[in-house]
Amino acid sequence: MNSSVGRRRDREREAGAALVEFALVIPILLAFLLAIVTGGLSIRQSVSLNNSARETARYGAVLPVDGDLNNWLATVADVAVTSATGDLSATSPGQRICIAYVYPNGSDTNDRTTRLMEVGGVRTITANATCMPDGRPSSERRVQITVERSGYFDAFIFATNITLSGQSVSRFERFDR
Repeated sequence: MNSSVGRRRDREREAGAALVEFALVIPILLAFLLAIVTGGLSIRQSVSLNNSARETARYGAVLPVDGDLNNWLATVADVAVTSATGDLSATSPGQRICIAYVYPNGSDTNDRTTRLMEVGGVRTITANATCMPDGRPSSERRVQITVERSGYFDAFIFATNITLSGQSVSRFERFDR
């Protein structure tokens, strides 16, 4: 009889120890799980931004300007927003879109370097400005795209805001002149 009482006490102690171990391990497991989920979401958003930049640059490279460069820039910016599948909407945190038609040798008003910048849904157009230095020949007509938004990474004990971005440059291929 004494041995069965002793075995029961041992099982109760082991069950209590397992409960304490579980209570110590569960926060670490939850932190890992949260890090995996928020990291995965950030990676998905980053891939979306890179794809948007590439698709938008390619679209702009073959879209004719047709006499109104400001309208052309707005159309290309709309494509960037649409192709990012919601990651570049005006309400996205840290949303920033830069579209530049780069052609320093252009002589016509609608054939000169011009940039459209959208931040938080507000668009501004600036003449003789680009989105980034791209290392391309200064005489080359091209389309530059830069897109950004804020992301968030969280693992309970460590959390930070991160900037997710994508960029692309395509040689302008549409000549209607």
